[in-house]
Amino acid sequence: MSQTRQLAAIMFTDIVGFTSLMGKDSVKALELIRLSKQIQKPLVEKHHGLWLKEMGDGALAKFSTALDAVNCAMEIQELARAKFDGKLRIGIHLGDITIESDDVYGDGVNIAARLESITDPGGIYISESIEKAIRGQTDIQAKYLGEIKLKNVDYGVRTYALQGVGLPIPDLKEDKHLSGRFFAELQRRGVLRAATIYVILALLLILLVPYVKSMFMLPEWIMTPAVVGLLMGFPIAMYMAWTYELSPDGFVRTNSQQSWQNPYKGSQRKPLTNNSIILAMALIIIAMYVYPRYLIKPADISGDNARVTINDKSLAVLPFDNLSNDPGQEYFSDGMMEAILNHLTKIKGLRLTSRTTMMGYKGINKSIGEIAAEVGVRYVLEGSVQKSETLVRITAQLIDAQSDEHLWSESYDRELADILSLQSEVAQQIAGMLEMNIEPEVKDRIEAIPTENAKAYELYLLANALTYSSAERARSLLEEAISLDSGFAPAYAGLGLYWLGRGSFFRDLKADEVLEMAEPLLNKALELDINLAIAHQYLSLIFLWYKWDFNAAMRENMIAQRLEPGNPYMVNTDLLLATGKYEEALEEINEKLRIEPSNLDYLRGKGLTLAFLNRLKGSEPYLEIVFENSPTNFTYGDGGRIYLYLGQYDKVIELLERGLEEGYRFPRLTGTLAIAYYHTGRTDDQGEIVEELIKLSEQAPVGSPSFYLAMIYAQMGEIDTAFEWLEKAYTDHEVEMYWLKVEPPFKPLHSDPRWQVMLDKVGFPN
Repeated sequence: MSQTRQLAAIMFTDIVGFTSLMGKDSVKALELIRLSKQIQKPLVEKHHGLWLKEMGDGALAKFSTALDAVNCAMEIQELARAKFDGKLRIGIHLGDITIESDDVYGDGVNIAARLESITDPGGIYISESIEKAIRGQTDIQAKYLGEIKLKNVDYGVRTYALQGVGLPIPDLKEDKHLSGRFFAELQRRGVLRAATIYVILALLLILLVPYVKSMFMLPEWIMTPAVVGLLMGFPIAMYMAWTYELSPDGFVRTNSQQSWQNPYKGSQRKPLTNNSIILAMALIIIAMYVYPRYLIKPADISGDNARVTINDKSLAVLPFDNLSNDPGQEYFSDGMMEAILNHLTKIKGLRLTSRTTMMGYKGINKSIGEIAAEVGVRYVLEGSVQKSETLVRITAQLIDAQSDEHLWSESYDRELADILSLQSEVAQQIAGMLEMNIEPEVKDRIEAIPTENAKAYELYLLANALTYSSAERARSLLEEAISLDSGFAPAYAGLGLYWLGRGSFFRDLKADEVLEMAEPLLNKALELDINLAIAHQYLSLIFLWYKWDFNAAMRENMIAQRLEPGNPYMVNTDLLLATGKYEEALEEINEKLRIEPSNLDYLRGKGLTLAFLNRLKGSEPYLEIVFENSPTNFTYGDGGRIYLYLGQYDKVIELLERGLEEGYRFPRLTGTLAIAYYHTGRTDDQGEIVEELIKLSEQAPVGSPSFYLAMIYAQMGEIDTAFEWLEKAYTDHEVEMYWLKVEPPFKPLHSDPRWQVMLDKVGFPN
């Protein structure tokens, strides 16, 4: 007795309702069997199959390929619909069978027979093994119905129904015992594809909102309704995907006969859901996250490429020309420009370019149109100042840079004592020309006169014009101004800034010494003028750097921003970064760069912010631009940090050794350099810096030497020693402890319980 085993596609067919018909009309029933065989057997042979046997009204055939079996079944049903007075069920499965003598056995037969038994009249059900084999055939479509548990089969069979003209919609009743039918329907109707494309599109649109917001000058709150709209649209989109699909006859319901006969592929039935579109949009989203978030390119400092969106309520104030015979009066003309600008910053809705950016155009031979295009404004104010002993002549004109039209011009001859009221008068006239609404309380602040003493005001202007190298002279001038007018609030604020600089810039005073000198001066300034924005801003730095009171720092910063909404300096990026609010910091620095794309401080801040967001590669271009144009101690300090976070220790060494050669020697620079030395094996050089920092910590703990010693030992894996130095940094109240929570080099300490204890002691908000 011969026996063979083989893998084959088994097709099982039977006649619907045959048993019932046999009891009613046996002659007709037997005629149906004859007609069924007459239709099926020739087609089996045509499609290279083997007619195995008949079992009552059923028939069993095998094929060497799944495609032959499916094509045969489709043609059988087509011919049966035309010539057969009844309906057939067909089940197909690809599996092992055993042929012995004239009979056939095995799972292949059992599963095909079971599939046939649940098939809809006139339909064709296939198993997953068949569906996989024909998946590449574009003219044959199969829809997943669910998984069926068959008797004597220890695994579930994923079941599909063939779809096409004349084939019935599956009637999925409970007695078919199909599980996972809801997921199968989601898949059949393309809802999962539609959901995927909706989510990707929503992410893409959210990423593009900053572009649109910048292009059309939309308000900041526009993001909220955009996100809410997308969330509300999701269930609507899912309902439409569940209910409708595209066919050659237009949109039809997914549970209709038109849907079952729809020749379109799944991706065609749900427009825009094919794999290539999903992949393309996913790649775009990935690219937008890999590169700087809003794809704002670093500005060309030359100005040729520094173009930003122009706002109708945007203004740049050029440095006023000094027409006095004395070049030493330059400070006075610059002071007039700055004072008018400061008044304008109080007006809400007016977008201004900062003094720092506009001072870069001093002495530059460019047209008004060129300057306006480079800084992205519509209007430009230019003017001149001519000063004698007691008289001042100021000429100002407002120009529409788009049309080159002179909208307003005026010449003023005033006593020197009247110069402060003249500044507010000019600012209000400009606001009126631009149709800006000035609220009564803002008008009062603009018209307020900080001092009646013309000499004190001149000294104040001269002090403001001095650089850091002349800080001691600036201090002397401010103290003299206060001696002339003890109620001169801006002079107290300027003197407070001097003492702040002694702790942060010159690093020759300890924290308690800075607090002792600076805080009373700033409090005095606010006692004299509670609306002095710059005093609130400096006080926020006191709270951040020297008191580690993050909430108070944020409060003072917000007050300053409310008082001068047009002042782009008011946002404290350091405060956001130090408390881990990286995305907020990035949003604010991007907003500042949108207004002033060439501002070096903002570019440096953008690089550091991206570094904290782990977008390290994106931070390098900003850093390079800043170094090309303004290498300072801040630049070297932040540059070393960024390259350290990048793990580019050779670059850290190259950069910071150059900084040492240029005379910049302070703990942030040397501490960062020591870590780079450690990671490159230069332990002797590292040891020298460690000894230097230890001596500095013992003798005069300024510039946060213990903080950087803790960072060095954390990187070396000496955890206990690192915590000892952190404790000393805390005791000495070293300024840079406000960075403790977010500095990546401290990560080796994070798993130690003492880490959270230290964060709580400093006072970081949770």
